[in-house]
Amino acid sequence: MFDVRVCGDAVLGTSNSADAADATISMGGELSAVCSGTLDNASELVRELTAMGLPPTSETTADIAVAAFRAFGVEAPGRFRGVFAAVLTDGRRAWAFRDHLGFQPLFSADSQRGFVVATEVKQVIAGADLRREPDIRVLEQIFYGHLKQDSPSAFKGVSRIPHATTLTVNGHGTPASHQYWNPRRVVETANFSSFEEVKARFDELFEQAVARCLTGRDVVSLSGGVDSPAVAGFAAPLARRRNGHPLEALSFVFPEHPRVDERPYIELVTKSLDIKLHTLVSRARINDDLLEWMSVLDSPITNISAPQMHEFYLEARRLGFRNILTGDIAECVADLSMHVAGHLLIHGRWRPLARLLSTQRKQGASLRKLASWRTFASQLALPFIPGRIANWYVSVRGGGYAKRIPDWVDPRKANELPCRNDLLPPGRVRWSRIQTIPLEGCPIAMEGVEICSSVAAVTVRRPFADIDLWEFFLSLPAEIKYPDLRSKTLLRRLLRGKVPDRILDRRDKTYFDDHVMSQLDYPVLKRFVSKPDYRVDGVDYERLDAHLDRRDLSLIDWLWLRDLLQIHVFLKQW
Repeated sequence: MFDVRVCGDAVLGTSNSADAADATISMGGELSAVCSGTLDNASELVRELTAMGLPPTSETTADIAVAAFRAFGVEAPGRFRGVFAAVLTDGRRAWAFRDHLGFQPLFSADSQRGFVVATEVKQVIAGADLRREPDIRVLEQIFYGHLKQDSPSAFKGVSRIPHATTLTVNGHGTPASHQYWNPRRVVETANFSSFEEVKARFDELFEQAVARCLTGRDVVSLSGGVDSPAVAGFAAPLARRRNGHPLEALSFVFPEHPRVDERPYIELVTKSLDIKLHTLVSRARINDDLLEWMSVLDSPITNISAPQMHEFYLEARRLGFRNILTGDIAECVADLSMHVAGHLLIHGRWRPLARLLSTQRKQGASLRKLASWRTFASQLALPFIPGRIANWYVSVRGGGYAKRIPDWVDPRKANELPCRNDLLPPGRVRWSRIQTIPLEGCPIAMEGVEICSSVAAVTVRRPFADIDLWEFFLSLPAEIKYPDLRSKTLLRRLLRGKVPDRILDRRDKTYFDDHVMSQLDYPVLKRFVSKPDYRVDGVDYERLDAHLDRRDLSLIDWLWLRDLLQIHVFLKQW
């Protein structure tokens, strides 16, 4: 289904499938808009705008966006919550933006035919009449993990509109960018007097985040860790109250690889929360239909397996669900504890520092590394060491790329950006900067997930990505957010009573190495990677070919090779 509207010098359009309509076009007027995605706080915005005397013409996302821009201008997207992308125009100028984290894709091109904006690269290429040509420089940045927030797409001439930014286009000169959200301003701004106050605020915000993601046709993607059970712990009672029946969960299980199969933990959660469990044994392989997926995704995308992701989404849809809740990115929200001791020291917060070191000592029986005086000295000295020197020392001691890259990749090329970029800022701001680093990178993997879910006609929602919740964690003082250096200590405390204690007390972590290695397919690798027409700079293809002939690739080899494989499959389109 298509809807197209001419607005002065601009043309707006939407495209929806019959069973997954999430794009809307406004009803017209001084401003017109097209929006894709979901506004989680639509009802709150409607009430606020109506109270201001600027009620939306309708309650569609496009009309709400128009009313919000009339009220707040380029700052309007900062008031939105959810997963969204939009373009507004008055017929002469246009404004384009996407959600705070960049889940919803949005690309652009400035061509002789005009300025084109769309949610897919292929749409931009068609609208701007561009030659379909890969950008080799970007492909190498993808391989080495050097993408930035505003890195262009994998096609020449197609730009990526940065998240948390409003782009203004007036048809004359370079488009102007305005950052509508700056998370750094939020860091350590809260003032809580007790843990009870922190927990009360967390409960309020996390329940709100989960409630915003529920649609009535929901399933939780459940694992045996802390994050997805946290979502389930809050979603289960909410879903029962709303729908009158238990929440349901869908989980990958790995009976062929017992060391990575978390089914016992998953069943513990479902029984505790009275959740109906569905399981799926994956039959898709990482390398399945790669040529087709590179065409769909318009890019190689690292850290995701589109075939297996699509398999999971299709199973959820077959079971009758249309919305999948996950515990994704909780680590970015509540588990970035590096540089805490140095932060407390350099800011003169002596009592919290003493408590932190004392706690580390008490935990020393099980975590001797954290309890050693040598470790304490390292933590306290690090803020005073320049980042370049610290990175050199880490590399010399073997903690850099040396142990994390295969012998067929040039470490100088891999290390063009230091492996410990957390050490680059001045010592005084290292801890605070690392709290916002996940919000400032390129969201290419999240864009890939959004495309995969759209192909399966489902939505994927992440309560931990709720901006109000994230700002809460950003606002916490370091000593509250990280009372020790164990993983997610505060989050585990906050979840007591919502998630089974056995899950919260679990300290082992499941690594899916056995499953990952089972996906290694030497014939496919030989077909696409051996003696290719184009060679990625820094890759020794002769040495790699010898490994393929001997079939002796390690896990590290395979993790890098998956990304290289995608690049060469992507280039097979030409």
